[in-house]
Formats: sequence, C-alpha cells, structure tokens
Amino acid sequence: MADDKKTPAAEDNKIDHYVRLGTIAMGKHAQVLEVQEENTTNRFAMKVLLSEAMKDPEQVAILKYEGKVAQSLDHPNLIKWFATVNRKTNIYLILELFKSPNLKSNILMDIVGVHTRLRKLIECTCQALNHMHERGWVHLDVKPDNILMSRASEVRVIDFSLSERIKGALGKMFGGKKDIGGTLTYIAPETIRKEAPSPATDIYSLGITLYECLTGTIPFKGSTPKDLLMKHLTAVPVPPSDLNKNVTPEMDRMVLRMLAKKTKDRQKNMQEVMSEFRNVQPFKEDPEKLRDQRLAEEKASEGQQSLGKRLDSRTDHTRSEKAKVDPEFAKQVAASAAAANTPPQPKSGKPEPVKSKLAAKPQPAPAVPQPSMPIPMAPGFAPQMPFMPMPQMMPGQFAPMPGYGYPGMPQQMPGYPPGAGMMPGMMPMPMHPAAMMPQQGMPMPGMPGVPQQMMPPQMAPPNQPQPDPGQPTAPAPAPARLIPGSFLHPGQRPEPPPSAKDVDDLPMMEELPDVL
Repeated sequence: MADDKKTPAAEDNKIDHYVRLGTIAMGKHAQVLEVQEENTTNRFAMKVLLSEAMKDPEQVAILKYEGKVAQSLDHPNLIKWFATVNRKTNIYLILELFKSPNLKSNILMDIVGVHTRLRKLIECTCQALNHMHERGWVHLDVKPDNILMSRASEVRVIDFSLSERIKGALGKMFGGKKDIGGTLTYIAPETIRKEAPSPATDIYSLGITLYECLTGTIPFKGSTPKDLLMKHLTAVPVPPSDLNKNVTPEMDRMVLRMLAKKTKDRQKNMQEVMSEFRNVQPFKEDPEKLRDQRLAEEKASEGQQSLGKRLDSRTDHTRSEKAKVDPEFAKQVAASAAAANTPPQPKSGKPEPVKSKLAAKPQPAPAVPQPSMPIPMAPGFAPQMPFMPMPQMMPGQFAPMPGYGYPGMPQQMPGYPPGAGMMPGMMPMPMHPAAMMPQQGMPMPGMPGVPQQMMPPQMAPPNQPQPDPGQPTAPAPAPARLIPGSFLHPGQRPEPPPSAKDVDDLPMMEELPDVL
C-alpha cells in the first residue's frame, strides 16, 4: 500500500500526466519545460503559462493563438505542435522537444561555427518561412532568438505568437495593425508605419539576422526606442564587409537588398531569396581555415615571446653566476647597466653644465706662481721618497717643506716664531720630487756614504724649550695656501695664510696642502 501513495514532492513535480524533468527557458509570462509523458518514454517541450499570467485573459488568448498557428503548420524546419491544454490549474502547449541552442547563443559562443553552417542555416530558415507564407501566415518575429540550430545544422523556427494572416487587397485597404508588435531591433519599416504585413516583412527581419550572423553585430542601434525606429526608417546600413573583411561583395549586395526601406526594392518572396543565395559565395576564404591560421599565428607569437623570456632569464642567470667569480666581468656588467641608464645628451652635443652650490663660490687664485724654467731631476730619483737628513745639516736643522724654498733660504716663515721648526702636532710628510733641488757636490739619497736612518718625527731647534705635555697647546695657524709641488725663488716670500672668514669659502678644502 505504501508504494501506491504519492509523496507531495512527486505531486509537485508533475503537471497533469507529464513529469517535469527540467527547465529549458524562462520568460516573463511563460516558461518552457522538458517533460516526459507518464508511463512512457516520450519527451516533449511544454510551454506553460505562469500563475500570474493565467489571470490575464490577453496572455491566455496569445498562448491559444500560438497553438492555433502551430497546428496549421507542418514543416520539418518548424517546431511541431502536439496539443493545446486549457484547464483551470494549468494552460500549456505540448511541442516538439528540440534540445539545441538558439542562433543568438551560437553567434555569441561560436560565430565561426555559424559561418561554416551559414548556407544550411539560410536555406532551412527560408524554407520554413516560405512554408508559412504559402499557408497564409507571416511570422513577424524573425530573429536569432527564435531560430534553433544544432551542431548537425538542423534548424527549427519557433514562437508564432505574433504571426498574422496575410491580408489581401481588400484587407490592406481597410487598415492593418493598430499596435506595433515585434522586437524593435529586427522590426521592418512597414510595420513601424503600421502597414499591412507581407512576406517582405519577414525578408527584412531575416536580412538583419543574416547581417548579425556575418558580422556579429546588428546594423542599426539607437540610444532610445524612438531613435532606433528612426534608424530603420531612414538610416542606410554599412555593408557587412566593412565589419568582416572576409565577406564577398555579392554577399553585401544580397543583404543590403533584403534591408531596403521599400518593400518593392527587396526580393519578392523567400523563393527568390533562396535562389539568389545559392549563386552567392558568402566568404572569400574558408572561415575554419582562416580561424586555424589565426590561431596558429597567435600561438607562434606567444611561443616566441615565451622563448624570449626563457632565454633572457637563462642569460641573466649565467651572467650573474659569472659575475660572482670574475670581478672584471662584474665591473663590465655594472658599467653597461650604468650606460643604459644614462640620460641622452642634448642635440647640440655639448654636455649641460652641472649646477652645484660649490660651483657658485669663487675659486681662490694660486698662492705662488709656477717656475718659468724646468728643474732637472736627479737620475734614478724615486718619487715620494721618505725624508732623509742631509750631511751638511746642523743638529736640529730641518729641510724645507715641499714648496717652501731651497737649502740656505731663511727658515723664518710668516706667523711663526724665529727659528721654529715643526709645530706641535705636525708630522713630517713625504717630500715632493719638485721640492728637491740637486746641487753640485751634494750627495743624494741612495748614493754611497749617505746615512739611511729616518729623521725623528719631532725635533726642536737648539735653545728652544720643549712644550709641557700637561699644558694646553695653542692651535697652530694655518700654513700658506700652496699647491703641492710648487716652490719659491730665492728671496721670495709666500703669501700670508687666509683669514678665518675666508676658510669657509674653500670648496671642500680641495686646494689645501697635503700637510694637513
């Protein structure tokens, strides 16, 4: 007994004697379900009104009208009707189940696939619409959303809710539709003008559908519904080849003829559209081969970029490893990087002067003029040789500092006590070669008989008291500002040292003697 009872869930999943399997599409007033007939394997598509729409008599009438139109049609490329059910609980249509995406989805997902199946698509659609016209109906809502297409190029035209009877001469005379119906993107100019529908109306809508298949976009767009309707009435569409260079000129002519503003300028019927299309080559090159070629080029380009990145990374790693063990190579790499980051010079070729605060300060003039005649050097004289005492020197007597004069010159220096030698805190510095004046008969360092001991670091002249280490020592005045290596002629006195106020103006103390 328990097996015969139906659970509430099972009852909710059924509509009359059809079991609900899934939802195919959902609309504002109705939904399309996949259902299976109870106790059989037959499956159908059920277009059922929503509960709110069932309360609207107009929506109920539209659904019944669609069933009536579908019942009068019988073509393999038109969706097949099986039954119309009108009950208090449910109102629905039982239609053929054709589980394939519509043309709109195909264009968005695989437009190249649409191009390869375009001939089959246009022929099947034209045959379906031509059958409707022969039965006295105009579809009036031809668009990609109402055309289903499978991967095997099977086509079904659906949705006859807006279809109308083709009016004769008397019907056209006494008026047409009062309200504009259809999708504004695909609506024909005569429908906007509220003229009686004709097969040319479906030709215009099919022309816009074909334009979208070729280019992926629609020929007319507007910022408002009124603007879009005006485009249908007045605007001239650009040829499809302007958006898709693979479209042939003869295909352009066919599509633009279908989109003519006046019905007399279009093809007369769907038979003429099919005949013209059979003699037209839609594309200059095979769309699939063109797509494969583009994909191969993109893949090759990506491969080159990836290979270049790998090679650059490998090269950088090799250079880094070599720079770790080869200091000279590391210097070359650093120099190359610095040269790459150096800004370009001006077009004139002259380097721009470097602005610095130090450059703005006046540079002091040399304290002592340079000699006018060269000084002969002793053979084999070693540069910067340590200071050596001369044989003719008296105890406590010092050789002149570099640039301060010759032997025999008075040792009194400006600002120093008479007979003073080295000041406290001053260390003897190596003599500059230019300060040595070879004299005839005077032995030079390195010759036989010259003692090689070094002079004591600090010596005072005779009768000069030694400074007390415990007493503070006055700072010695700054020596004369002489360039190392310069000298004075006999009897010439050096310039006095700069005053305290001028010391701060010296740029980085670059011109002070080395003795400091």
